[in-house]
Amino acid sequence: MENLSFFTTWQPTLGGAWIPAVAMVLVQFICMALFKEGGRRAVDTSWYDAKTKKYAQWNSIFQVVVILLAIFIPFKFGTPWFTAGAIVYVVAFVLFMWSFYSYGTADRDKLITKGIYKYSRNPMYAVFTLAMVGIIIAAASLWLLLAMIPYCWAMHGVILGEERYCEQTYGDAYREYKKQVPRYFLFF
Repeated sequence: MENLSFFTTWQPTLGGAWIPAVAMVLVQFICMALFKEGGRRAVDTSWYDAKTKKYAQWNSIFQVVVILLAIFIPFKFGTPWFTAGAIVYVVAFVLFMWSFYSYGTADRDKLITKGIYKYSRNPMYAVFTLAMVGIIIAAASLWLLLAMIPYCWAMHGVILGEERYCEQTYGDAYREYKKQVPRYFLFF
């Protein structure tokens, strides 16, 4: 039954949840290097207001906490938890790469509405979170689940700031896009 424990023993693990979590971060850096213009746009925070800047700082801190915590979280290999989580992660990983491709190949000064952005206004955030949910399931870890809650809170704050910026920058075109495309996916 120890294999089904939802908590960790606080022993670092070489083959644990940190590997796919770090892979998600590496994809971000690789895509920003491949799509240099999109990469510059992605890291441009010059438009952040004070509130968005605080959310972004918290978001970064919580993301690091989640990845550091994942060092101590082993996967539940050979269980339905692992299988289900691995499937969710692989789907999210593919969607994450599609998100960066759609973002990286878009015109810098235009509202991005093509590719995966037809289905989500914030696909990079949404599928990163979905990938982490897959990791949480594969590891059957309540610790990771609990650590993701403040991450999601801070991420949502950044997204709200981005939406304000997009409304100011793109005006009616963005407001119409908001009516047609959900913030995350489906009806969220």
